[in-house]
Amino acid sequence: MATKILVVEDDRDMAEAIRLTLENAGYQVVNAYNQDEAWEKVNAEKPDLIVLDIMMPTGTEGFQFVWKLRSPQTEESIRNVPVIVVTSLHSTTELRFYPDQYDASYGPGDFLPVQEFLDKPIDPAKLVEAVERVLRQKQRT
Repeated sequence: MATKILVVEDDRDMAEAIRLTLENAGYQVVNAYNQDEAWEKVNAEKPDLIVLDIMMPTGTEGFQFVWKLRSPQTEESIRNVPVIVVTSLHSTTELRFYPDQYDASYGPGDFLPVQEFLDKPIDPAKLVEAVERVLRQKQRT
């Protein structure tokens, strides 16, 4: 059975590009286009990994999704699903979610409980590398 990835991205063209990239790498992909749909699909589909945008229709829905996912009230089988955040916020704002080359004071998981951050536009090869790396880490735990 193929590894299942939930892609949460409100830009349908970007969601399609991510889906095609991951399917070409052999993964099964399910798309959601907002936080509510993502929550329904994470519960129904039980993905092995989530690729998550931060900025969606009503603002920073990605943040709320992560905090709800990681909540102690969330079923354990989905609470621990690894998350890769894909966002353009890092390059378009002063706000930093992870260290850049000049600041290594915190890393993924320290600020937001996720496993990886990728900047948009997403390099397809880097996306697949990140997915493979996170899935390997998941297998070791």
